[in-house]
Amino acid sequence: MKRCVFRTLIAVAISILIATHAWAQKLVTPGYLFNSDPTCREMNGQFYLFTTQDPFTVNFEIPNAFFKGMYAYHALTTTDFDNWVDHGSILTGRDVSWNGGDALWDGDAGIPGISGFYAYAPFRVNSASEENYGTYDIGVFTSASPFGPYKDVYNAPMKMADGKPLEGLSPSIVRDDDGKAYLIWGSGDTEKHEVMLARLTPDMTQLAEAPRKLAVPTTDSCGNLEYFESPVLFHASGTWYLTWVAYKDDKGPGCDAKGSYVNYAMSSSLLGPFSGPVQHLVYPAGNGEESVQQGVCSYRGKSYLAYHVPYENVVGENDHHRQVAITELNILPDGTLGAIYPGRDKGAGTPGVTHLTLDAFAPRREAAEFHVRVNAEGEPGLHGEYQMKLGDGGYLGFHHMDFGSGALQFRVEVSSENSTLGNGKLEVRLDNPAGPLVSTIDITPTGGRTSYRILSAPVTRQATGMHDLCLVARGSSDTAQRRLFNVTWFAFDRR
Repeated sequence: MKRCVFRTLIAVAISILIATHAWAQKLVTPGYLFNSDPTCREMNGQFYLFTTQDPFTVNFEIPNAFFKGMYAYHALTTTDFDNWVDHGSILTGRDVSWNGGDALWDGDAGIPGISGFYAYAPFRVNSASEENYGTYDIGVFTSASPFGPYKDVYNAPMKMADGKPLEGLSPSIVRDDDGKAYLIWGSGDTEKHEVMLARLTPDMTQLAEAPRKLAVPTTDSCGNLEYFESPVLFHASGTWYLTWVAYKDDKGPGCDAKGSYVNYAMSSSLLGPFSGPVQHLVYPAGNGEESVQQGVCSYRGKSYLAYHVPYENVVGENDHHRQVAITELNILPDGTLGAIYPGRDKGAGTPGVTHLTLDAFAPRREAAEFHVRVNAEGEPGLHGEYQMKLGDGGYLGFHHMDFGSGALQFRVEVSSENSTLGNGKLEVRLDNPAGPLVSTIDITPTGGRTSYRILSAPVTRQATGMHDLCLVARGSSDTAQRRLFNVTWFAFDRR
């Protein structure tokens, strides 16, 4: 009998991958999910990691030129850095009406406030058809849970005092000694390079003052661009640290090696200046031309750095895809930060050990995040997501999904342009394609490939604990129509 996810083969492959690259950094989702632009924080005794997503997984890698394919934020949690839970997509390009180019870049989520949790996210506002890195506006989003789903507060970008949209990238929250929240961000035009800071109103949804530009180095002694992007500000041991991404060109002897660095400067004030001296925190990874990017937080009394590295650094390929690593951040006696070399970084937790579980109750699980597919093809959807086109008997397999004490209901978004579809069904099975049937969705033609419907059905009490999950397509069709229907995402409701 076929297994939904070939556990033994996958375990062997991952073990070989880790052994082959034992020198490399420990990754959060090795051999599976692409993720990037990490931020992190401690809540409820857990380490929370929030990332953007390059499309989509090692098993389904979609071109990401100009990083235009980035579609969703993910949330992951751990308590020991060895065992991780992926809580799925918590905010996507579908959740805003004002993004012109679909792409969702580096922001932050899971931020506690007076009314639940907040996220700040930059969306591309110029057309995705333009061959450039684009311009971005920042939106503010709220949710009752750090895991989302997040809702757009204004159904529009945040505003400046003059009513113009807040143009920016890399928004995150930093609090002063009195607990007041400040928004820090970088230029939303990728041709500009500046750092902005403004205090927020108590409800954390508006700027309470005119933004101020922080003093940061613009060039180094060799004429390289110094501050490029991703301002991350944090406070430790009485010192404020501003970290950022700097790109270095090959300028000759005495200059830094070519590549992308995370650099930093220190100040006694939240407001800076952060004019130097500039020091390296993270050195280039891989071929040095792909970016590293950083998030900093405390967990159980220690400081940690989350950063992404190019996928080619792991398997020898590179198409703007990245994966995240976590390591302890060392603050040295003189206040400087211990440098990190990704290729030699063993990471937090047990070196070489990573176990990933999928939360069955994620607000949204992308169909494109499968581990195994049979008789299933991917194609673009409406706003950067991909839908999986399933034929009769085709299925998608998802490894290590945790149903806890039980699921009550299954929800799925589907479409079908196949007017000859008959007796269409999506079967939800455990462990393998012929395993226990726990739910069935009846599917009829929807009139177009992106004419979506969200359907639901009850789940039997068998769906408890840890299982592989299989979504199996059934139905009949005209022989000229190989595909029955399409699936973009699914979710389970807790019993």
